Amino acid sequence: MDTRLEEEGVSQPYELADKSFLDEACEVVTELKARQRMQNVMARETGTENKHANPLIDRHMDVDIIKKLFFDENVQTVIAENLGTGLFVWRTNFFVKKEGTGDNKWHHDRHFENGTDPINIYDTGNHFTFLVALTDIDANAGRIEYMKGTHKPIDGFDRDIPRHFNETPEIVEDRVSPLLFKRGQFVVFHSSLIHRSLAFGEGEGRISMAGRLAKKGTQFPEDGAPNPARGAQAAAEPTVHYRQTGIMPIN
Repeated sequence: MDTRLEEEGVSQPYELADKSFLDEACEVVTELKARQRMQNVMARETGTENKHANPLIDRHMDVDIIKKLFFDENVQTVIAENLGTGLFVWRTNFFVKKEGTGDNKWHHDRHFENGTDPINIYDTGNHFTFLVALTDIDANAGRIEYMKGTHKPIDGFDRDIPRHFNETPEIVEDRVSPLLFKRGQFVVFHSSLIHRSLAFGEGEGRISMAGRLAKKGTQFPEDGAPNPARGAQAAAEPTVHYRQTGIMPIN
C-alpha cells in the first residue's frame, strides 16, 4: 500500500511502463481541443448555445490511444495494489493549459455515492481518480495543488461546503502542497481529496488526463446528485448530471 495515498490522500508519482505513444496522445488531445474551441466560436458568432457534446469527455470509449493508458502495465499494478480490483472508469477528461488559461477552483471529484445514497465524503473504499501527465507539469504551467489529508476528517475543518470554492480556509493553509509531474508520470488519489490547478504562468502548454474510477456495482443517480453540502451553499451550485456511456471495466 502506498503510504502517501493513505496518509495524504494521493499516491507518490509513478512512471508509465510505455511512454512511446504519448506524443500521439497529445496530438489527439490537441485536435479535440481545437474542435471544442471551434464549437465555442460558432456558438458565440451565431448567438446560440453550444449544445455539442464536449469533445474532450470520455474519449477512452472510442480512441484507442486514450484507452491504452488504463491498461499500461504499471498503471494496472498501482491500481490493483492500492485501490483493489473490480473497478471501472466512468468518466475521462483532458485538461489543456497554455497562455491565457485561468485557474480551476478548489474542488473534489466525489460527485455521487451509490444511486441515491448520500455522499459519504470520508469513505475511502470507493471513488478514486487516476491522473496522468501527457506533458511535463511544472510549477509555472498551471500547477496542480492539493490539501494534504482532506480525504479524512480534520479537526476544525467542516466539509459542509460548496463542491467548488476559491479561498483557502485558514485552518488548512499549511496543508496546501504542489503536485508536479514529469511527462509520463501518474498518480491515483481518493476522489474526496480537495485539489485545484493554478492559472497558466509561462512556458510550453501542458496536458493532463483525469479518469474517475468506481467499484463495479456502483449505481449512478437517475438525475445526478446534489452537492454534499446542504442548504443555501448547495443550492448555489447546479446539480451534476451523468451519462453512463463512459463505463469501461479496467480490472
